[in-house]
Amino acid sequence: MARWFTRPWRKTRRFFALLVVIAYGLRSHRRLPPNPSRVEAAAWLHEMCVRGLRAIGAELHVEGQPPRGGLVVSNHLSYLDILVYSAAISCVFVSKAEVEHWPVFGRFTRWSGSVFVRRHDRPDAARANEIVASVLKNGVPVMLFPEGTTTDGARILRFHSTMLQPAIDVGAPITPAAIHYEIDDGDASREVCWWGDMSMLPHVWNLLGKKTVRVKVVFGEPVKAGGDRKQMGQLLHRKVEELQPDRAVGVHG
Repeated sequence: MARWFTRPWRKTRRFFALLVVIAYGLRSHRRLPPNPSRVEAAAWLHEMCVRGLRAIGAELHVEGQPPRGGLVVSNHLSYLDILVYSAAISCVFVSKAEVEHWPVFGRFTRWSGSVFVRRHDRPDAARANEIVASVLKNGVPVMLFPEGTTTDGARILRFHSTMLQPAIDVGAPITPAAIHYEIDDGDASREVCWWGDMSMLPHVWNLLGKKTVRVKVVFGEPVKAGGDRKQMGQLLHRKVEELQPDRAVGVHG
């Protein structure tokens, strides 16, 4: 009986905790300059995401050296990846154009200086590449999910290499990274990972009821960008695969 009450109470408590974080984020964003730099916007999102992970009871463990600049590439599992990586490092995201219109997430990603790109649209990709190159030159880490979509984590899809070109053009380092989730009271591949035709709101509501979400992020050694972007994509794919965890996720201390 106690268990029957616990999950609805946990969901409700975390939902209102998230509302508090969102309200704080809206208020704190007004304190930024009228046209904040991407450094300022990324720092703002970093603080919000640290608070957001705490609100939903997620425990973050980071291995390796978080980069202070350059491009970062990772596998992609969930909408939570954005909160996790922004909590781990202050960065700018390259996001598919659809994210801009997501409830709450869309507004926060716009305000954080994210670079939106329409998939399969070469002129738009060229425009986005110019912006990414400019951000990289300013020393702000740029986060990219080159699979182009989320998965259940069973395997890493082929990397789309188009958005690697800005790092090659400016000679920026590229840091491979990997993310992994675990829960004790369910199946992380379906209840934390969000993929396929899953509906977002029911997925989020179910996730809020999980006892603890443990997430591990591993940063690898940076690679100097150069040469052919397709070959660079294949190399980075192998390096991200090598970072996949083969043991239980620890707790960020």
